[in-house]
Amino acid sequence: MSYSFIKFNDELVDSKNMMELTDLCRLLFEEPNLTVSVRKHSYYNPRKKVMNFSMFWKHRPDIAELDGFKHDIFTHYTATSVLDYSEYDELKNKDKLLQQIFLSIEHLRLRKGSVERRPVIKNLFEEGDRILKNYYSKQTKNTADEFLQLLNLKLLDFEEEMEFYGSTFEFSSNSTAESIEIAREFHTRLTDEFKLDNQSVISLHDISFSDVHEFNKTSEFRKDPQSLSSDDSYDDEDDKSEVDTKTSGASKEATVLGEVGDALNAQKSDSKKVNMYDDDVSEFNEGFGKNTGSNKFRDQSSTNQHALLEISQPKVRLSDYQKYRELYNRYGQLTKTVIGDIQQLLNFKLNEVRKHQSSGKLMKNPVMPIIEGSHKLFIKEDSESADIDAIFTLIVDQSFSMESHLEETISAVIVFNNILKSLNIKHRIISHHEDTFEVTPNNFPNKIYEHLTFEKSQYYYPVSILGIESSGDNRDGFILKHEISLLENHSEADQFIIMFSDGLPSAENYNQNGIVDTHEAVNIANRKNINVINIFISEDSDEQTLESIKDIYGNNTIIVKHAEEIPDATANLLNKILLSITR
Repeated sequence: MSYSFIKFNDELVDSKNMMELTDLCRLLFEEPNLTVSVRKHSYYNPRKKVMNFSMFWKHRPDIAELDGFKHDIFTHYTATSVLDYSEYDELKNKDKLLQQIFLSIEHLRLRKGSVERRPVIKNLFEEGDRILKNYYSKQTKNTADEFLQLLNLKLLDFEEEMEFYGSTFEFSSNSTAESIEIAREFHTRLTDEFKLDNQSVISLHDISFSDVHEFNKTSEFRKDPQSLSSDDSYDDEDDKSEVDTKTSGASKEATVLGEVGDALNAQKSDSKKVNMYDDDVSEFNEGFGKNTGSNKFRDQSSTNQHALLEISQPKVRLSDYQKYRELYNRYGQLTKTVIGDIQQLLNFKLNEVRKHQSSGKLMKNPVMPIIEGSHKLFIKEDSESADIDAIFTLIVDQSFSMESHLEETISAVIVFNNILKSLNIKHRIISHHEDTFEVTPNNFPNKIYEHLTFEKSQYYYPVSILGIESSGDNRDGFILKHEISLLENHSEADQFIIMFSDGLPSAENYNQNGIVDTHEAVNIANRKNINVINIFISEDSDEQTLESIKDIYGNNTIIVKHAEEIPDATANLLNKILLSITR
């Protein structure tokens, strides 16, 4: 099986690995919202809850990329307990050599902490350590680099002192404060004994001191709350080195950590609404757009921490009524076939007579049961309801890439509504996109357009769907989590989310983690007994993208090769689902 990849400035990273690594990180860090990234150097960012892997492990013939990234995890997974981030502000904006000495000493503390907590990790370090030793043994350009490389060679062997040009340097440290003190001592000795004024300094380790500074301002463990000013400037060094991503491929199935049993669906409601309106399309009323209020849904994961939700009900153009009627009639036969199949099964169940029961109405001719000595002389007329205890949400991706598929998608929405409305099944129809024109570094506005709500779905038609226009990006996982949260409030026995899309999740700072985030959302739905099905339009997609979509949604993936097939695919899907839950 082939896997697709995530691009980092034309560098490919196997997204199957990224999903596996995300799970491993969350397990070891004990942080369910942790995400992963790839940068020049490896470190854990406490503010963003991101584990960064080093690009050093890519394209190497001597170690697999996955094993190299795991080496980074095993090194840093104790960071939140071993490192005292409140002390890091001491070295913010300080000399680079001083910072590198300090980070090297802290690196040793991390390695010791990891092995102390899980001794087996010392063996797991060996392969990566061997490669790092070869790298640190290369000839250097100046004295500063020579010192740093020798220091890091020693710490790979868990040694705590070294000889450098006849001088002894001891770097055993039991705290971050002690590491700072040792680093300053080393820096003073080096600058006094060697001329380092114009020497460039190699970077062997890294951390975003600016992000740590911001983390300290909000952390409940910080020691000096009075000393921090609200006017402290924030220069995001981390963002300067960030490698943006563009996904073109796959992520294999991954089990999301923390999969504990969620509460089962509430007991079914006995109350059933009666449709007091007929199904004449001419009964539409003009609708006006409105915002449903401030966003109450927030995803706490670092992937979507800046994603904001704006929900509105779009206006209906008067000119769209006639067009809707035409499409409604065009697919009338298709929908009638599905409705007829389901209604026939419902009628059969409603009128089904069960024989040989122990109670009920006496059989007309109970001779055989009497001869056999059976007490089951009665029959029962089936009293099952003719209603289907199910609920559906339809999500339409209206990002820019869907532009050439919207006409057929709109037709599929009409088919979807006609079938479910005729069978008195509640459903919700929305479209969504991330507004790329309004995106700022800390604000990713995502817009949901409600074309039909659960409450109105049995009486009205989603005419406003005719007015949708393709725009922006698609943060699928974020939207999916929101719709899952709405379905949780409903008691129907069978719950479904159907998604129309033509590509992979892609949005601001989302390309790398979008696959993982959407896959997690699907897993969340599965744990809540909500079925997520993706109808994927594959006209312009390569094999890697198809594999990726299948990896996100599993077996609940329907591939539509041509856009004009979407209405039929939707009808066939509903027919299959409704028959299966009605039998």
